[in-house]
Amino acid sequence: MKKASSWRAFFRCSVLTALLPVSFALSACSSVSTQQEVEMGAQYATEINRQLPIVSDATVHRAINLIGDDIARYGSRGINYTFYVVDANQVNAFAVPGGYVYVNRGLVERTRNFSELAGVLAHEIGHVEARHGVEQMEKMQNANLGLTLAYVLLGRQPSGVERAAIDVGGGLYFAKHSREAENEADRVAIPLMVAARIHPNGLVTMFEELLRAQQSNSSQVGQWFSTHPTTQERINATRAEIAKLPASRLSGMRTTSSDYNSMKNRLRQLPPARDVASR
Repeated sequence: MKKASSWRAFFRCSVLTALLPVSFALSACSSVSTQQEVEMGAQYATEINRQLPIVSDATVHRAINLIGDDIARYGSRGINYTFYVVDANQVNAFAVPGGYVYVNRGLVERTRNFSELAGVLAHEIGHVEARHGVEQMEKMQNANLGLTLAYVLLGRQPSGVERAAIDVGGGLYFAKHSREAENEADRVAIPLMVAARIHPNGLVTMFEELLRAQQSNSSQVGQWFSTHPTTQERINATRAEIAKLPASRLSGMRTTSSDYNSMKNRLRQLPPARDVASR
């Protein structure tokens, strides 16, 4: 009953926004609670997992969740996170409200060490911790958009939830954030990594690697840049944030892990990742 009431309240909020003046609608659609966010996120994740090619291998699933949990447990919202590897060779990652984080296999395989993957996961956790996905839902409501589950997932009007084709490469609505939100997620990611004793420089080196790939016209990273604005200025800002930390505090922080190595080795044994962009 609680899930049903949360969804009724959410969609009633959408209808109010479409029919009433914005000032009244905003008061009627005040902030989505954490409980509502988690309940809605679980339903989004169910639909996403039904449509995306999730890697089901037990070794991979266990490893990505051990790595992600090691970071997420230092979050401040008390959310239980779940992590998935999507069997797609494009480089991308996204987080759904309520703590569901997805990373494409192409990104995992492109990372050169544990701290780079941890940096991406910490960044996506940062979006959830900062409630960026919830803010997007509220912006959609305030723009008088008629919401359905498929509309939220796709960012465009589909023919129906049952036939909704989710763009794993980057069209997922929750993957698209503003530059300000991206920068904030970076700032949240750094202390999360430090608390987990993972060297935060992996966030910088991963950005640098992706920027080099873009400059060499790699088609594999195009979808990352469509959803994660990554510039040299952003890299410099992240490096500057890390430089504020005492060198003694960073000493001995991890750049590798057995879980990461196990996952990478297992992925090499699986059939090649799918090229979802050519579907």
